[in-house]
Amino acid sequence: MSRIIFILAALCLIGWPAAVQGQEPTGGEINGQVVNGTEGGGSVAGVEVTLITYVDDMISDTTTTITDGEGRFRFSDVAREHAYLVSAKYMDVDYYYPVAFESGEETARVEVGVCDVTDSDRAIGVGLAHTMINVAEDSLKVTAVYRLYNDSDTTYVGADGSSVFTLPEGAFAFEAPQELVIDYELLEDNRVAYLVPFPPGERQLVYAYSLPRPDDAEFNLPLKIDYATESLELMIAGDGIEVSLNELAPADPVVNDAGERFIHFQGKDLPRDTVVNIRLSGRNGDGGFPLYILWIIIAALVIGIAVYLLKRKKKAGGDE
Repeated sequence: MSRIIFILAALCLIGWPAAVQGQEPTGGEINGQVVNGTEGGGSVAGVEVTLITYVDDMISDTTTTITDGEGRFRFSDVAREHAYLVSAKYMDVDYYYPVAFESGEETARVEVGVCDVTDSDRAIGVGLAHTMINVAEDSLKVTAVYRLYNDSDTTYVGADGSSVFTLPEGAFAFEAPQELVIDYELLEDNRVAYLVPFPPGERQLVYAYSLPRPDDAEFNLPLKIDYATESLELMIAGDGIEVSLNELAPADPVVNDAGERFIHFQGKDLPRDTVVNIRLSGRNGDGGFPLYILWIIIAALVIGIAVYLLKRKKKAGGDE
């Protein structure tokens, strides 16, 4: 026992041997298989697979290979200490999957799911949507938060983008989260497209725009429902504003922590192409409430939709 303690003490004094101290992990291997999730889908042979290497959160290298007849691929001599992303291009759509080595393991495996593509959006729907309207003295600020789903086993790639939304006539100052704004494109006929292909599953989108407020004391704001929507929550804020509409049911007003009051309406199972005609009347005094409060509310709604998504997945699991 004393001999072991002596050896350990000596190693602490002179430093661990190079084989033990300061040596980087030896090269490893990343292998996997491309799997087509579309029933009766196309072959996954000859698919281009790229290994993207990240060092200090920056791309440092890329290596490309081709799958074999069963969709298998392999990358050898891979430094196990880095982070990696595997990308497969299938039918001109890129699919990305992170991969990492477990502690002490020399091989990491990843299954890359791909799908055939479709230009039909009939399997696209909205599970939950929030639309907020802030009525100011000379304009309206409209913010939309969507939880969309693709219930098919194909990836939707529309001609104008994977998801297209209709804005009211006269909309301007379109906004989206900074990291996603590059993925949107403004189209003709007051439409906006989200250009990222939509594989099976769910995604969340947030955007906002402004509308000029007419001089008339009463005016109509039409909101088009572009996809079948299971649940829509409409909230409107503005001093002295009265709201009436037929397509949604009135609900209890919403009051936030700052004391701001929202007129509240709800709709269930709205078919696509429904137009919700919002009739607004009255004059407001101080221009609504500060926009920073609006974005705080949006953040809360995003969290709420995430909770909804979790419950929806649990329910689906229970049904199965």
